[in-house]
Amino acid sequence: MNWRRKLQGRREHDLNEDAKQMFNQGDREGALRLWRELATTGDGAAAANMVIECAADELYDEAFQWWGKAVERGMDIPVHEPGVRLRTMQRRPAAEGWWRKAAEVRNDDTSREHLGAALREQGRSDEAEEWLKPGAERGHGGCARELATLYMLRKEEATGDQVKRAHAARALNWAQRAAVAGDARARVLLLRLDR
Repeated sequence: MNWRRKLQGRREHDLNEDAKQMFNQGDREGALRLWRELATTGDGAAAANMVIECAADELYDEAFQWWGKAVERGMDIPVHEPGVRLRTMQRRPAAEGWWRKAAEVRNDDTSREHLGAALREQGRSDEAEEWLKPGAERGHGGCARELATLYMLRKEEATGDQVKRAHAARALNWAQRAAVAGDARARVLLLRLDR
């Protein structure tokens, strides 16, 4: 790497730090302006910050474009990861919106898994099932495990024995499929289902 490139990298790092400081001090608009400028000139870290902030504003198309630019610039950001970060930051609706977009645009099954789990936790089991089933049917262990968990919960909530048995059978089926796909947490579910 030549000295000019090193100098440019140092300048971008300093400006990114300035933007973070602005953001942390409550000047979100100033930070966004600086990150946008840096990202437009090819800074991957700034583009990654734009992903999060655009998603937080429910501008998922723009967020997805910035994600693509960050990845092009060498940032190793799995497509589901911005949603995980948003959820960690307590920006749950934005996380769900990101996972929906990633599942739709990239057909990302890990995003389906995270979205399905979030919806299940909110008691939106029918919607969770809609998002999880395509991934589970393709053999994604996490989606299959989440479906098994969903059916276990339905079994616990069911009133009739026949309905309970049907949900238990579906839970066992999906847990077995998840375990075969290599999902370690599915093995714990299988132990619970054997009781």
